[in-house]
Amino acid sequence: MASDATRKLLKVFGIAVTDFEDRAEALVERAEALKARGAPPEEAVVLLEEAVRAVTMLTERLGEVQGFLQEMQQKVLGAARGVLEAARRKP
Repeated sequence: MASDATRKLLKVFGIAVTDFEDRAEALVERAEALKARGAPPEEAVVLLEEAVRAVTMLTERLGEVQGFLQEMQQKVLGAARGVLEAARRKP
């Protein structure tokens, strides 16, 4: 059964995804507006910095989920390997 820590991790990740989705949509709209009006490079740099921050935040949250899943996978595979090794040792 899932622990409270797992539920919290997934909730935080879910919020990060929806926040990123909203932020990404706004950034794309701004990028299109900047391009349409021929904005100076300085404005493009500001947009790029915001995009990098948004992607970095999401990547950090994804890394936390991936780390958790890798730990769980190793735990399951280790337990299964132990059963298999014990079964092979039986005469």
